[in-house]
This record gives sequence, C-alpha cells and structure tokens, in this order.
Amino acid sequence: MAMDQSKKVTARNAQAKSKKRFPLFWVLYALFVIAMIVFWIRAVDYVKNSLVRYEESQPVNAMEGIISELLKQGLESYVKLDGEMSRFDSQEDFAREAQKLVSGKILDYDLAKGIQDPSAPKYELLADGEAVGYVILKETSSESFFLNLLTISEWGLDQVEMQSVKGEEAVEVTVPDAYQVKINGIPMDERELQPETETSEEFAYASAYVEIPSFVTYRAEGMLNAPTVEVFDQNGNPVAAKVTVKGHLTSASLKEFAESEMPEELRKMVLEHTERYTNFFSVDLPGCRGSVNPIKDMFPADSYYLELADTYRREDMWMYSSHDAPVFRNERVDHYIRYSDDFFSCEVYFDKDMLLHKTGKVKVDTTNFRLYYGLLDGEWKILDMVTLLGNE
Repeated sequence: MAMDQSKKVTARNAQAKSKKRFPLFWVLYALFVIAMIVFWIRAVDYVKNSLVRYEESQPVNAMEGIISELLKQGLESYVKLDGEMSRFDSQEDFAREAQKLVSGKILDYDLAKGIQDPSAPKYELLADGEAVGYVILKETSSESFFLNLLTISEWGLDQVEMQSVKGEEAVEVTVPDAYQVKINGIPMDERELQPETETSEEFAYASAYVEIPSFVTYRAEGMLNAPTVEVFDQNGNPVAAKVTVKGHLTSASLKEFAESEMPEELRKMVLEHTERYTNFFSVDLPGCRGSVNPIKDMFPADSYYLELADTYRREDMWMYSSHDAPVFRNERVDHYIRYSDDFFSCEVYFDKDMLLHKTGKVKVDTTNFRLYYGLLDGEWKILDMVTLLGNE
C-alpha cells in the first residue's frame, strides 16, 4: 500500500512538472508575428492605395478630361490673351479668333517648360502638334491624409492663354488736332498719333498771333475686324467723317471744322467791328481822314490791315462819293467756329444803303467777310479778313 501510494505521489509530481513546461512564450510570440504580418500587409496596402490616389490626383491626370471639355465647349469661356493684341479689339473678338486655331484639329498637351506654380500648373496646348497656347489649371478641392504628409487634390480648368493672333485690318484717320477719334468705342491717343502734321493756308495770318489748329493723322494696325470710326469735335459733339475702305485699310478724313452756336456778346462785337470797318472806308467814321485810330482797337498793333487802311486813307479815300449816313440791312453773323479758347472765326453779311448827294440814287454796298479773331492780352482782335462777295 505504501508503495502504491508513493507511486501515485511520484506520478502527480511528474504531471505537475510537465504542466509547468507549457510553451506560453512561443504562443505569444506566434500571435505577435501574426499581428505584425497582418499590420504590415494592411500598412503596405494603405501606403500603396495612398500612393495610387496621390498619383491619380496629379494635375496631369486631369488634362484628358479638360481637353475633352475644351473640345466640347470651345475656348470662348476660358481664353485669355498671352501676348500682344490690338487694343481696339475686344476680348470676345480675340476669343473667337483663338477658337479658329483649334477648330477641327486634334488637341494634345505637354508640360510647359520653366518654373511651375504648384497651385496653378501650366500645360502647353497643342493643335495638330503645333503649340497654340497654354492651359492653366486650378485646384477645386483638396484632402490631406497619411499623417498629413500627402495631399490629394482635384483639378479644374482655370483659363487658356492663347498666343497672339495678329489681325490684318488697319485704320488711318485725319482730323483737326482738337478733335477726338474713337475706334470701336476706344479713344485713339499719342500711341497712334503720327509725327506728320498739316496746317491750312487759311490760318496763315493768324499763325503769327495765336496757336492755330492743325490736322493730325492717327494710325493703328493689327486689328482682327474692320473697325468702326467715330469722330468728335472740340466740344465733344459727334461729327460726320467720310469713311472709305480699301482692302484691309479703313480711312477717314475730316478737314472741316464743326460750327457751333455763337455767344450773343461775340455776335454783337463782330457786327459792330465790321460796320465800323466799312464806315471807315466809306468815310462815315469820325476821324478816319486823319489816321487809322478809329479802327485801331480792332486789330493787333502790327496788323497788315491797318497798313492797308492807312494807305487807303492817304491815297484813295477822296474818291468816295458824298452820301447820307448809311443804313444797314439784312445783317447776320453766322458760321461760328471756335478753334480754341483764344481763336475763332465767323462770317458776317449785311447790305449798307447810302443815298448819294450828287445823283440822288441809293448805293448799296454788300459786305460778306469771313473774320478770324484772336484773344490778345484779354481782348479780341481781328487777325485776318477774307472777302466772300465783292461790292455792288
């Protein structure tokens, strides 16, 4: 019995020792290895998918869809000029012309050379293999991931920069220098002003006293369409200019000055001056036989017309027939042209009736002058006179 009991104790002790040797470490190690394998598989798969998503989000991968959009909708909504364009053409005109560069052609793209702006990637636009402009993208949305190390972006079309489209149309306009010319509603200025100027012989005498108007020429080239020409006088009023088109050149010329309403005080002054001037020559002005002082205030001191009047006074005044005081009829002052603040012209007409003492007949002198006035030292002076009608 004792031996049997001893054997049982020994067997239990052996079983206990056997249980203590169970390999728990290896079980845990195996579980760790399995977990690491699963982790790395998932990590690698995550990284792979992340890199694929990142690569797919690159702007170059959006270009195929953008090219398709351009083919479908055209360039008009996106096009922007990259280069020179006539400033008298509108952006819409240029967009329509740019569309012609790609119509019916196979569109492709290539990465633009030079430094890129990551926020606005730029690609060269090709039409049948020929570079015609650039496509600029814009970021429409973005998402950060992978510990904020990577950003996935979506891209859309921002604008299309087209190379210069040089038009063949030109315009040349000759007008008085105080006038304004507009081409397609845009004023021409010194950029189009040609160096050559022209003056009229009618201002020859006046040029010694005031700055006279000249005729200037404006020229512009490279427009896409035949231009619309508008001309405005010195007061900003539209005036009609004769416009001709020959080939690709539109020409307009206006060498006449627009008339305007004459101020009443000037009208009265001109009429008084002209009546007094004619009375000097008909010996109806007190003091006219002694000197030109009765009309001296109307002219510059060195006026040629004072010399003529003095010669007449000394040599020919005695020939005028004796008559009653003149009576003026049909008086008018019109065709007023204001060239500048200190220079204007107008026309004067009147009939002067004189009852001759010797015959009892009425002599009628008809006066019709074009007068040119200049403002000298604050006073209006007659600079030149042109006779339009002879005396009857």
